[in-house]
Amino acid sequence: MKKIIAFLLLLVFIPALISGCGSNKQSDGNGGTTTPTDAQTTENPGTEDPGTVEEGPYNFAAGKYETDEKGIALAPYEYTLPLTTSDEVLTFWNVCYTPQYIPEEGFGSLDYPMDIKRKTGVNIDYITVNTEAKFENFSVLLASDDLPDLMSHGLTYYGKNARNAIDEGWFANLYDYKEYMPNYLNYVKSLDDLDVYNTVYYDDETIVWFYGIMKDATPAIGYMTRGDWLDKLGLKADDITTYDDIHDMLTRFKTELNVQWPMQVCDTIERTPGTIASGYNTSLLVNPYGLPWAKVVDGQVQFSLTTSDDKDLMTMLSGWYSENLIDPGWPGYASNNQMAPMITTGQTGYVCLNPGQVQDYEDTTEDPNTRWDALSRPLLYDGQVLKYGQKVSRMTYGNAVVSAKCENIPLLCTWSDYFFSPEGSDYSSWGPEGITWTQDENGNRTLTDFVLNNPDGITPSWVLNMYAANNLGDATLFDQRRSYAYDGGARLYNMFAKWTPIAYSGEYDFPTQFKLTTEQQDVVKTYSGDITTYIGENYNGFFDGSKPMSEWDSYIDGLYDIGLGEVLDIYREAYDALKERFGL
Repeated sequence: MKKIIAFLLLLVFIPALISGCGSNKQSDGNGGTTTPTDAQTTENPGTEDPGTVEEGPYNFAAGKYETDEKGIALAPYEYTLPLTTSDEVLTFWNVCYTPQYIPEEGFGSLDYPMDIKRKTGVNIDYITVNTEAKFENFSVLLASDDLPDLMSHGLTYYGKNARNAIDEGWFANLYDYKEYMPNYLNYVKSLDDLDVYNTVYYDDETIVWFYGIMKDATPAIGYMTRGDWLDKLGLKADDITTYDDIHDMLTRFKTELNVQWPMQVCDTIERTPGTIASGYNTSLLVNPYGLPWAKVVDGQVQFSLTTSDDKDLMTMLSGWYSENLIDPGWPGYASNNQMAPMITTGQTGYVCLNPGQVQDYEDTTEDPNTRWDALSRPLLYDGQVLKYGQKVSRMTYGNAVVSAKCENIPLLCTWSDYFFSPEGSDYSSWGPEGITWTQDENGNRTLTDFVLNNPDGITPSWVLNMYAANNLGDATLFDQRRSYAYDGGARLYNMFAKWTPIAYSGEYDFPTQFKLTTEQQDVVKTYSGDITTYIGENYNGFFDGSKPMSEWDSYIDGLYDIGLGEVLDIYREAYDALKERFGL
């Protein structure tokens, strides 16, 4: 599990993510979910008998649905199953962050992939590589010209842009096969969201990946605090809105409740941009795999971790650190798993969490009265309008590319598109009925005891990522309500709303249309490695006090000495071209 979160942060940098326009399910108010009753879909339009399997081994969608002038489906398409009766085998270099629980027979022997094979008829050979070894393994596969047919996060491991990957013959341009993926492209179009479009499309005629999309647009994670401790101090979560409020809360945790380390951060300080840096309109995320997050301030490109806003934020946080309000073990916390002992023994009380983790922490903490409450994004002052990093993304962490040398790209596109169809997306989100969920007479779904109290001790979120779609790796239309389908789950799901700022302009947000040319990217890469290493070696020192804030200007000078100015020039050149093209 080590480095999982840090790696996921890299995925955020490729395009916007962590973490759909409107769910096709309705909450029943108690954490369960009601299945849709009036979904409008197209099933094999243009055929006299939609239920008749076409001649040949394939049930492709091509030619069976109405399209717009660009060939995009006008409605969701429901496949006739199986998709194929052929015995050909496709290979899938997939993601599993809990490999220790995979049976000896392999990932494909789990109930979820076995049921997918039964439904679709598509034979998939799953190649599951340990997370820490994936970069090296991908390099070996690339060097030997032996890429699997489908690769989770393949573009990330490739390291160059989509245009380069396609032009060099490594990945397929999925736009050339758009007739085989009606649901994927229909859903992208239906959202009418420029960020989603620019994530999926490299340009108007280039698509390099299937990308996971959430049915509901929610923030990925955010800071929470021990609500039961607030009760003891006479505080309310709704009243803790500013950095001063947070500092007062942390100080009282320490002095009045004897909490050893009131606040937690991870080894990249922030897990995703803007969870703690929101009021300073920057990102505190120290990305170990690439350049800092970019933003546009007064028409000028800037990188976080390098501006006066970053200096002011770090001055404040280093002060908190010097007051022993922040756990000094933070460099060893690649995920919440490493800090779990601090959480469950009551040694900390202000932590960045996903709501799906809360129930387990509340159940396993020594204090039976433990309650975690979400706090809003921190502000400098009440009424502040935030400008950066708070736009809610519909994208999950899951994405996959197709090898240009796959022998049956239409079948692989069809199989991938199935997970964006009404039936396929519902099944992939929830997994096999009876194993991961059950349904009452009113259609309300509830997670099973196997998920909620797994006999191997796996937390519910990780069980679901093995026995249903893995939202950290798989490209599906994902219903995140699955993680909250139990008694009390609605309280946790509603925490997402707490992290959506009431006042947000987004004027500093970097445009998702931004792309470097291959030549520009090659130049940036000559500097980015040194810049990334330099920031990792120096920036964290300001946080823990090993480097005094008086050396900030020297830190910035050092960045320019190793090429930050040249990188900014390229980004500004590309941004100016973008403004001219789109009239920004």
